[in-house]
Amino acid sequence: MLSEHILKNLWKISLGICSIFGPERDFDILTKYINFWQKAAKNKIEFSNELLFGILSTESYYLTKAYNNAAEEYVGRRCQVFSTEDIEIRLNEYLNGSKIRNLFDKKRHFLISLTSKERSSFIDSLKEKNKYEYESFSFINQYDKSLPGAGILAFDLSNYTSLCRLGAFVGYLDKNKALEYLTKSALLAQKNYSSFYEFAVSSTVGILFCKNNFDTNYYNLHLERLNKVLAHPKSYFTNLNWNEKL
Repeated sequence: MLSEHILKNLWKISLGICSIFGPERDFDILTKYINFWQKAAKNKIEFSNELLFGILSTESYYLTKAYNNAAEEYVGRRCQVFSTEDIEIRLNEYLNGSKIRNLFDKKRHFLISLTSKERSSFIDSLKEKNKYEYESFSFINQYDKSLPGAGILAFDLSNYTSLCRLGAFVGYLDKNKALEYLTKSALLAQKNYSSFYEFAVSSTVGILFCKNNFDTNYYNLHLERLNKVLAHPKSYFTNLNWNEKL
């Protein structure tokens, strides 16, 4: 059945494309349709479970098993969700502030309280004392001006979106409730960011920050992924209007 609100629903799920779970499976789905976005604009695309969950439907036993395992690993290992009760707790944590976001904000606010000279001196003083703290504060200082006041809230909202979708896929969340919850994160995103670009950059900064080891290859991988979600002709972010009325 066709949805009367296909673009609105696509907008709500789109934020998950820059979560830690990654955009690959969404791109697999979007690229399998011919003229997907032209049809969506004319309301001629069904908002299927495949789109909602972000899991490609396939007749291959091995691919199906691999997709199922990836979803269960993200929900279980990454998000520590093993029941309906768990998912409600974790989703609320993402809305209220994950440990990663709270730590980033705490360090960012501390740096903002310093003058430029004091900030440089403080970061330099960590170079020999604590390699992780030196890299952590240097990283925040590097990206601070690229972020709005909301900081890496996008990191939590993108992961919230993926957990809603995959939580519904594995059966911990009712599909209608998942869409209801996705409206919350979508509205928060629009309230705190001005564009998909700003949102995607902020989410990527969060992903890079939560990596304990500041590795160049890891950076390059996620910067390439950021470019893909912002520039690919099939991407949600290049085909949807940030100011879509939700």
